[in-house]
Amino acid sequence: MFQATADKVKEVLESESTGHDYYHAERVLNNALHIQATEGQGDRYVIGVSSLIHDVCRPWEKETGKSHFGEEALGRIRVMLESINENEEVIERVLEVVKWHDIYDWDNPRAKSVELQIVQDADNLDAIGALGIARTFAFGGALGLNMYVPGENLDFDKAFVDDPGHRTSTIAHFYEKLLKLKENMNTQTGKALGEIRQKRMTDFLDDFFEEWNGS
Repeated sequence: MFQATADKVKEVLESESTGHDYYHAERVLNNALHIQATEGQGDRYVIGVSSLIHDVCRPWEKETGKSHFGEEALGRIRVMLESINENEEVIERVLEVVKWHDIYDWDNPRAKSVELQIVQDADNLDAIGALGIARTFAFGGALGLNMYVPGENLDFDKAFVDDPGHRTSTIAHFYEKLLKLKENMNTQTGKALGEIRQKRMTDFLDDFFEEWNGS
């Protein structure tokens, strides 16, 4: 059902090294289809295509410094979907999901389609837990970020804003975004799965600081 989209995404993300590679897209697809089946809501096809293509402009973002879900990126995604003869209604609905999937409106929630809720939860699940830890360090390394800076701010009281021009250290990113994802899942299935992955992150951070401090 999703092979044409998968092939296009795999082609574009072949050399992606920030943790947003094709295998991430595939895991998000699997998460999303599981959530959709469990919740019993949403257009399965739109959810699947959106899951696969949501990060396809990440290499372009790294190259240009422009947002991977901004208007210019959405135009590029449209061209990709048109190249595999996707129909216009699906393209419009997919672009709407991609446009909002990385918007974290925890302070002032907006109305979200069921498809957006599911894809966002599926993506956020892959950002936490053991895989999330691995991907976060891959992302930091690929962008040349500090792993950790002793004494840096780890107290972030506002919703995360994805901005290619502003990056924290890898460890700070856990506090800036990742540790907040569990509480802000959209679906009951996302919340339940998030509980398990949250503990894996908090255990890791406890161990990290114990070893960093020479305990």
